[in-house]
Amino acid sequence: MDPTHYNWKKVEENLNSFFGTVSERCQSILSLSYNCLPQYLKACFLYVGGFPEDREINVSKLIRLWIAEQFIKARNNKRLEVVAEEYLEELIDRSLILTGTQRDNGRVKTCKIQDLLRQLFLNETHTENVVHVMNGNVLVSLLHVIDDQRRVIGLRKHEKKQVYSPMHSNGIANITRTFVSMQFLNYPDFQEGICSIVSEFKLLKVLDVLSVWCDFSCVIPELVHLRYVSTRIEEAVSLAKLRNLQTIILKSRGETELEQQVDIWRMSEIRHVDIDSPLYISNPLEAENDSIGEQPLFLNNLQSLCLRNSPFVAEIIRTPNLKKLKIIDLSKCHDIFDSLILLEELETLLIKLESIDLNIFSGDKIEKLSRSIKKLILSGTYIPWEVVNLLANLSNLEVLKGEGAFSGTDWKLDEDVVFHKLKYLQLNGCYDLERWEAAGSDNFPMLEKLLLHWLYDLEEIPKSIGDIMTLKLIKIKFCGYAVETSAKKIQQEQQSLGNYELQLRIYSL
Repeated sequence: MDPTHYNWKKVEENLNSFFGTVSERCQSILSLSYNCLPQYLKACFLYVGGFPEDREINVSKLIRLWIAEQFIKARNNKRLEVVAEEYLEELIDRSLILTGTQRDNGRVKTCKIQDLLRQLFLNETHTENVVHVMNGNVLVSLLHVIDDQRRVIGLRKHEKKQVYSPMHSNGIANITRTFVSMQFLNYPDFQEGICSIVSEFKLLKVLDVLSVWCDFSCVIPELVHLRYVSTRIEEAVSLAKLRNLQTIILKSRGETELEQQVDIWRMSEIRHVDIDSPLYISNPLEAENDSIGEQPLFLNNLQSLCLRNSPFVAEIIRTPNLKKLKIIDLSKCHDIFDSLILLEELETLLIKLESIDLNIFSGDKIEKLSRSIKKLILSGTYIPWEVVNLLANLSNLEVLKGEGAFSGTDWKLDEDVVFHKLKYLQLNGCYDLERWEAAGSDNFPMLEKLLLHWLYDLEEIPKSIGDIMTLKLIKIKFCGYAVETSAKKIQQEQQSLGNYELQLRIYSL
């Protein structure tokens, strides 16, 4: 044997032995960390382990799934969403889940699980029987192993040949409580098979098949135990029997012209609603008139709501405990501000206009926004800068993002205009803004991040912006040369004063 080849073979064997030992030791340490988890965190961790390794997991979605699975228990009169975030933070602190990206306010937006941690999950899931993961051959596997698995997560592509009719299942799917698909699927003759399979899951509580390009409208009404549904539909669907629903995400399939009201007003457990146009939520006042003698229809548990092109925005948003509201296209309904002022718990508000209406925002209307708002996102609103200054009266505002949201050539901030808690300011597409004057750093005493995008005509960034002690980042994207130059001067001046913490990122045209 070639001695060189022999020597390299020995090196390979030694390396494999070494890394195998290291991996085993890591697994042993991680197992200890897992075994020390309180019981309420073990199920949450194993559930995350069902997601693909190193893939960014949307935290908001994960929390909704945890709640639907009843992993989250009430704690000190806190909202379940808050408790779930605390669970996640505990797992992150124990290094069992990794932080991914962050939100504008610094909170965790995505998380992920490493390969070693996922191996721990695969080892433990056989013992705990929390979730069954299928990598390919999903529907084939489904018919053989689902009889002793409560939760199923499919990661890879299903093939057309893998679709079986319900007669092959022999009722073994009756124990399944969760079915989640992670892979985008769009096969013309796939629909009948997958719908038949899902229809067999009579006790299903979680159905997340938004990635499957099929019409599930014939299946949903019969799954009366659902707490979480995320899917596409093509035909009219009745949710009358689904009184336990907590999360509804319905998207139209294709370019359907279907217009149908969706009645959610008797779902006392509902927490999150996102229904895509041309579907729309029914008028609660009409539903109330149809239920004479019943209690008023207030959804006290509703936390998050997305409305698209709805004719009943003002009537719908009277839900008292709403935390997050997205309103997209107000062409069918303009008078919403008298309702917005009633949302005393609202923390996040997004308003996106599809058509220009220069009267949608005025000074008296801005005054009706809830003082509890922490994050405000505006698009296509074209608010005059003098009205923008009134947003400083939102005493809890931390994030302000505008895309085509503000209008005018001059933005002047006097000393009395103070955004007391604003940490994140994004100005995007203020095409006519030429001059920006600030009285001093006290206009934004807590600002951490300033993002300027597509400001062609702006002459300079106010010099006083550099004097803000908390400022960490200035990001310039596709602005004029003058903006880039003034940003560089601000950074250079700060560095001359010994401040090397301020980052500058410039993306030129």
